Amino acid sequence: MTAAADNTTVTCLSHKMKYKEVPCGKQLRHWLELQFVDEDNHPVSGMKVQLEYHPLATAAELALWARGGHTQFDSTPPPNPPAGVTDSQGLVRFDGLYWIAVDVKTDGQQLADEMEQRPLSIRRNPNSQPVSNNIFRPETRDITWRSDVQEKAEAAGYIHHYVTIGELGDRLPEIEGWTEPQPPKFHFPPGRSLKGTEIAREALDKRHVIEICPFRAWVLPLHDTKAYDLANALNLGIMADLVYAAEANNPTIDYFFRQKCQDLSCIPQLAEYPNYFHTLAVDVPFRERYQPPLYLNTGKEAQGEGDTRLFTVECASHVLVAWCGTDSLLNVLTDLSFAPKRCLPELAGAGNVHGGFLNAYLLAKRKFGDKLSGVEESLAKGSKKLFVCGHSLGGALALLYAAEMKVSQPVLYTFGMPRTFTRAAIASLGGITHYRHVNDNDTITQIPPDADLDNVFYEKWGPLGDKLGFDWSLTTAAGLSVAVRDLTYQSAGLTEKKDPYWHHGSTVIFFRAQQCAMRAASPYQKSPIDGQAYARHFVATKLYVVPSLNEECLKSTGEHQAAFIQCLNPASLAKTFPQNTNPALNGTGTDPRSHSMAHRYLPYIHNQVLELADPARDMHRKEMRVMFREEVEKGATYSNQDEVERNREFLALQDMLPVALRRTQAEETGKNALLRFAAVTEEEVELSQ
Repeated sequence: MTAAADNTTVTCLSHKMKYKEVPCGKQLRHWLELQFVDEDNHPVSGMKVQLEYHPLATAAELALWARGGHTQFDSTPPPNPPAGVTDSQGLVRFDGLYWIAVDVKTDGQQLADEMEQRPLSIRRNPNSQPVSNNIFRPETRDITWRSDVQEKAEAAGYIHHYVTIGELGDRLPEIEGWTEPQPPKFHFPPGRSLKGTEIAREALDKRHVIEICPFRAWVLPLHDTKAYDLANALNLGIMADLVYAAEANNPTIDYFFRQKCQDLSCIPQLAEYPNYFHTLAVDVPFRERYQPPLYLNTGKEAQGEGDTRLFTVECASHVLVAWCGTDSLLNVLTDLSFAPKRCLPELAGAGNVHGGFLNAYLLAKRKFGDKLSGVEESLAKGSKKLFVCGHSLGGALALLYAAEMKVSQPVLYTFGMPRTFTRAAIASLGGITHYRHVNDNDTITQIPPDADLDNVFYEKWGPLGDKLGFDWSLTTAAGLSVAVRDLTYQSAGLTEKKDPYWHHGSTVIFFRAQQCAMRAASPYQKSPIDGQAYARHFVATKLYVVPSLNEECLKSTGEHQAAFIQCLNPASLAKTFPQNTNPALNGTGTDPRSHSMAHRYLPYIHNQVLELADPARDMHRKEMRVMFREEVEKGATYSNQDEVERNREFLALQDMLPVALRRTQAEETGKNALLRFAAVTEEEVELSQ
């Protein structure tokens, strides 16, 4: 076949056919606008941006064509267009582009340095973030959710992309202190890093808004304050629970600090069935992240001995040391071997200390002294603050450690801690900021007994001195009264307390308050006196009581004092909450069920922070408190007046609690942490005891 009146033909040699040669002229060129912004929609200016054309055919396509005999096709793309630089609006424009897909790349080091200084946005849906392989929260994307940046971009007709620095940078940046063979997984997703962000050829001739995830990490906002702080209570409480992890079998502690605290898809949390405890967390530049934690266990070394466990971890602002509590038979023996031993000079200038706790602490010092000295070196280098925590036996070890580190003015929060030092020793530990949490009538907080257990006591009992620890503990665990224990003590012929075990620190009580009222009984029950029978009715609620807040109230003036509901009478409060011992609020019995950190202490702290972070939220604990308050006032005229006044006092202390969160609320990062916390947290179940 020949085209008429046309001598410009090409012949198909294989089919002996000729085709018309059509002159195409110049290829149509395209344009592309890119606007780079952070999560707050602020422009990222001065960034060098490079476009790289995709090959004209993939390796798979070339292989397929080769099977048909087409082997001469050159897939090399044309030269890449010249690089551009983003202007003050974060915009850069490219003209004269071929109709080929391109990868957008920027200088990896410049991008990392810039995005380290950009904070995370408040409104962040974890499901909208890059896949993070979070084992506690499977990836479930909500395709209807839009970030603020995306909503504005799409409303203007632009195409939106959300990327991490690894999906945009052209090379790995220098990351201060990073020694791992692979870069941080969240910011450099495996399989997608250093390849650029793809713009399909069909998406040319449009503006694309590229929202960049800041190069940040999570840390716990811990406050260096002598006043009680709820952020400290929650975060250090979670750390006191985390240290129980069986790290040798499942590196949970390592995973928390090296993965969760670098995973920006959700705030760090600790799953402890059936509860899900979220931390209060703030984002910081990645270089200020937590360094890998150091986990220490005296029983797991080559020459294992005992079962003293702890971990240390540090970031740019603080060093944290968490001590593990009773978690094995060896720990139980440590708890019960409380024959007093003379305090070492580095701990206290006088008095005695619980012998079992001292032995466990000295074992850790002997085995890990060089590693613990690293904490002192970190503190000596700069302005980092030391925070210490522990539950049960861990609280006692934490106090011993804080006593030795008292020159560093540590902030110590303990939970369910037994008595550790005697009265003479505690007198020299006044410089340590220590808040001791007690859940109602927790058994462990009542041992060793508040009795004189000096050397004379043990000399009188002779070889039974150490064994007596078991007797005292069994008596306490059985719920017998202090009077019974004192009678046993007096049977030894010792009636004067010379140097008794005392508690150290300011007490924080989770107390189940009760109000007794008289209510009309069943209409079928009649009284021979007035015809109406009455029955006793009890209304109860759990209260978060921090007596030291009253002292802060009394010291405050003007607008600071207005933050409190009212100040209480110090003399009355001192009578209810005596120093250095447990207040006898719920009778003389004890309950070992009240001791669990994960199921008794943490849910209550977690819910209290949630209540104050989101005051408008309906919560069961608030409803119970309203009912209790109404019952107290309703029955005030005919109820026991001492009981009424005491419950009013407790409610007043509960009303003061918002002050314990004001340090967090005073900082912009703290406000953001509370908003994020309230957005993902639910009320946990609080058990009454």
